[in-house]
Amino acid sequence: LLNIRVAMFLEIFTTIGALIGAVLVGIFKASWLNAFFGFLLLYQGFAMWQKMHSEKADTLALKDDTAARKLNLDSSYYDKLQGKEVTYHIQKVPFRALIMFGAGFASGLLGIGSGTFKVFAMDTVMQMPLKPSSATSNFMMGVTAAASALIYFFNGTIQPLIVAPIAIGIIFGSTLGSKVMPYLPNK
Repeated sequence: LLNIRVAMFLEIFTTIGALIGAVLVGIFKASWLNAFFGFLLLYQGFAMWQKMHSEKADTLALKDDTAARKLNLDSSYYDKLQGKEVTYHIQKVPFRALIMFGAGFASGLLGIGSGTFKVFAMDTVMQMPLKPSSATSNFMMGVTAAASALIYFFNGTIQPLIVAPIAIGIIFGSTLGSKVMPYLPNK
């Protein structure tokens, strides 16, 4: 399900955004960061709800994007639920690079992996199907989080006693999720 070419291309922008966000985190009040995070989640939830209830929820864009073609970003995956190969075409490459910078910035600023924002950008803006978007986002999250985590580590703001149990839970949860997701419908 993973589109490695999309992941590696977009990781350039998310990593730069994460580093800048992590460096700038100290200049914002915590209440502003909480409000920013809440706003981003509300907007994303509304946009995904809108997409889920639109008539074109399961259609894939077939337009040719020049940048996607030049970077060889289009791909396909085998959908186990449908029992067939699904081909998709990536859209709006320059715009999504900007969105990924924003997702990386939010990641560094808020101390999160920003996977939900990446999936939203890939699924909604790029017209990448949800399953490859999720798999590609999971791959990208580790790199983005590691970039800002280094800054947080050297600032002394990472607390190992909190991080260790969370990491163990994430390992088990993501392993189970990656086994189940190919068999679930997109909705």
